Amino acid sequence: MKKILLLFLLISVFIGCKKEEVKLFLVAGQRNAMGVGDSLTSVYKSNRPCFEYNSLSNEYEILKDPIGQNHLHFQTAKSGSFLPAFGYTYNEISNKKVYIVQCAKGGSSLTAQAEIKNWGNWSATGNLFQSSVKKAKQALKKINEENQDNSLNEKIKLSAILWSQGENDGQAVARNQISIQQYKTALRELIKKYQNTFGESVPFIIIETGTHRDSLNNVGYTKIRLAQQDIAKELENVFIGYSETASFQEKGWLKDPVHYNQTALNDIGTKLAYFYKNLEKE
Repeated sequence: MKKILLLFLLISVFIGCKKEEVKLFLVAGQRNAMGVGDSLTSVYKSNRPCFEYNSLSNEYEILKDPIGQNHLHFQTAKSGSFLPAFGYTYNEISNKKVYIVQCAKGGSSLTAQAEIKNWGNWSATGNLFQSSVKKAKQALKKINEENQDNSLNEKIKLSAILWSQGENDGQAVARNQISIQQYKTALRELIKKYQNTFGESVPFIIIETGTHRDSLNNVGYTKIRLAQQDIAKELENVFIGYSETASFQEKGWLKDPVHYNQTALNDIGTKLAYFYKNLEKE
């Protein structure tokens, strides 16, 4: 009897450990979240358990650029992103399985007033927030179905939201189409909606908006970064996970006036993984 009880305890511990190994991240934003880098120099490690959710097939696939699908209003990377660097680095330093749900739409704005050419927005009048929730819930359902034998009647939940957005709104701020207060209000509302949906303790991690080579637009981008910093100080479980984007122009890490090249994207992913790992210790 003692041997049976000991075996049961060991199996329970093993199952519990496998449960803790799973991390699922929602990635949202516009083109720098989607990625316009180079898949040939993006990170890929075939021996690591890192996956992305494919909403078209309702399956998890090996994490490899170009990540994402042209589906549910979101887009595939063109052609490299920061997500493989994030996923594989975090897996290596944590030994946990990584699952990513990419919800990025190029040119999308946070506020409806800053939207350009019907490219989509994340406000209450847009469809991107609801689409991201739909995709994330589908991904959560799928991962829980696949891991049901490894859980102790506990469902796998969303681990964090990674947000990279602000360029369109920065240009709108520079041209006085919106005020920085409107942007801050919209960001607060978006974060609240995500936390109401997935739990108040789910970290909302911001990659700061970068710079623009045009001086007028850059004034707006600077205001966006400061607003993001203010929101991170103001709200619980909101963080600046990467704050080096303002230096990309001088480093030569911009692919064009606004978008990050693959060197920059790999740096973002790697350092964001360490940020999240350190956040888990707190």
